[in-house]
Amino acid sequence: MRSSRLSLAVIAPVLVTVLVGAQGRGGGSEWQATYGDPQRTSWIRTDAAISIESMSKPGFELQWKTKLENAPRQGNGLMQGVTVNGVMLFTPLSVVTGSSNNVFALDNDTGYTFWQRHFDAALPAATAACPGGITASAARTANLTPPAAGGGRGFGGGGGGRGGYSSVLGDAGEGAPVQMRGGGARANAPAAPGAAPGAPGAAGGRGPGGGGGGGGGFGRGSGSGYVVSSDGMVRTLGFAMGKEIQKPAAFVPAGARVSDPIVINNVLYATVSGNCGGSSDGVYVMDLSSDSRTVTSWKTNGGSPIGPLAFATDGTPIVAIGPGKAASGGYANAIVALDPKTLQPKDWFTQPGVEIASGPLVFTHNDKDVVAVATKDGRILLLDAKSPGGANHATPLYTSRSVAAAGPEALGMWQEITTIPAPPAAPDAAPGTPPPAPTTKAGLRWLLVPVAGRMPADLQVPTTNGAVTNGAILALKVVDEGGRLALQPDWVSRDLTAPITPVAVNGVVFAASGGKSPAVLYAINGRTGKEIWSSGKTITAPLSGRSFWSGAGQVYVGTSDATVYAFGFAMERK
Repeated sequence: MRSSRLSLAVIAPVLVTVLVGAQGRGGGSEWQATYGDPQRTSWIRTDAAISIESMSKPGFELQWKTKLENAPRQGNGLMQGVTVNGVMLFTPLSVVTGSSNNVFALDNDTGYTFWQRHFDAALPAATAACPGGITASAARTANLTPPAAGGGRGFGGGGGGRGGYSSVLGDAGEGAPVQMRGGGARANAPAAPGAAPGAPGAAGGRGPGGGGGGGGGFGRGSGSGYVVSSDGMVRTLGFAMGKEIQKPAAFVPAGARVSDPIVINNVLYATVSGNCGGSSDGVYVMDLSSDSRTVTSWKTNGGSPIGPLAFATDGTPIVAIGPGKAASGGYANAIVALDPKTLQPKDWFTQPGVEIASGPLVFTHNDKDVVAVATKDGRILLLDAKSPGGANHATPLYTSRSVAAAGPEALGMWQEITTIPAPPAAPDAAPGTPPPAPTTKAGLRWLLVPVAGRMPADLQVPTTNGAVTNGAILALKVVDEGGRLALQPDWVSRDLTAPITPVAVNGVVFAASGGKSPAVLYAINGRTGKEIWSSGKTITAPLSGRSFWSGAGQVYVGTSDATVYAFGFAMERK
């Protein structure tokens, strides 16, 4: 593995930042995993800089762009980044993987390459179905539920210091519930797969560079993260310099097509699809709390998993499985809820004539975890996460009409959050009594569907924003109809070319056009679908797959020429 290219030119401004006590964007929101969070909603609930009001004024513009050294493989180039705030020298980073066995850590404030790594692992011949190389984002620890106000402690997960980002909404499972650092093991955490009956839940541990367990910032503890290289090995990288701090461990077969790993309660989860490299399609997990780093897997014995796993708030992994010929006891065109301890199916949904097209998204409605998926014919299914298909394994909670000619590979969502100011402190309060805290109120929720091509001619949408010929974002309002969960078309965005899954930040829906033309980023009012900002011709190359994320008050786009663009408001490190 080549050494880091951390130059004095990079170190100097960082050290100056520390000397003046600056924090910059480091105290803001985070993107924990592909599609933002364990529920895969692509939604950041709150952000100090981005809002519908701020985006309606001038100032949101390109902050930096950085060209990275990575060769694409069959169109597979830069992956979606994950972000980590204020762990090393107050520097908020985006960690981005590249297809040719590369990993980059970018300073979100400046675009500097804080460090980069290349793994000298064999690269198999690339095909469209099996591109080889790195096919997934980096993995870091993600929490299933929002933390208490005040966040974590310190930089390495232990001791005092600045707290991590805290969600303002206590209703678990909706959006990006982020806890960056510190804290002990959470109560009721699922035990690692294969653990003996009665074994305690997985603790966060004191990983390399980390302090307390449970809520580590980037992987085990807050000092490390994980990347699956082309040889199927898990590489553990120290956050500070990007060096491998543990011996590589075998995880999946070499050449396997891995979809976006994530760490939950010190267990690394990923899906494998396409039978690439002779791998069996299914779910693979590694127990990171043990020195042996035991690997357990569950095979679909049928179709390939679609996208990454999504997690219910009790830690149940939900996997979407596409078409295929299912062997006895196997699954195809199914949504399966797995036991987090054993990886054995707890329940599932499958229905004749229904072909699953998207990965799962999980949200909480009336204290019930709900799974949303799209079908090949453009319908949206809502399923109970505890019993996806009901008693007969074939009955969803709700099935929409077809809202698109074809279902997308992933859905998004967002929900209105109203902050209610804290009441004045009681005049007779005892000394040392904490002041009243503001509260929040959850409002309307929208499911966001990227639609390719024209909208169905008979689809009645109350609010439109011009003719749609190439594609659009369709917002479906989540409602109760006669006491039953349902979806209602609410608004459709302006015309977009090959839109991918949008990113929602504090009421603003960011939509990126895909296809073969240079990408354009749009900011859309999440309540009406009206365009409020556009990047115009700033981006000069097409998108790199779904390399599109947010964090720390900015929105990032990776392009096919290995360039990352960061858009946001100018702000001083302070």
